Amino acid sequence: MQMICHLEVTAFDAWKTAFDADDEARRDAGLGVLQIWQEADNTAHAFVLLSVNDRDRAEKWIDRSNALRSDDGATVTSASYHFVKTA
Repeated sequence: MQMICHLEVTAFDAWKTAFDADDEARRDAGLGVLQIWQEADNTAHAFVLLSVNDRDRAEKWIDRSNALRSDDGATVTSASYHFVKTA
């Protein structure tokens, strides 16, 4: 299973630095970063594809202080996530 995250950010580079700093917490939640994209025509949009080893732990990571926005240097203005699987 994978998780796709969409984030609207005010400063992509600052967000990416903060996201990278959260690597240990993601790994502890059973998440692995597969790919990170920045929208080509709008640098305020970031997309992250994560592998999910345990959905319950992944959901707890998200719930942890709204993990998609925590420690982001106040760069995230909106975030959403979707669990997906190969059809």
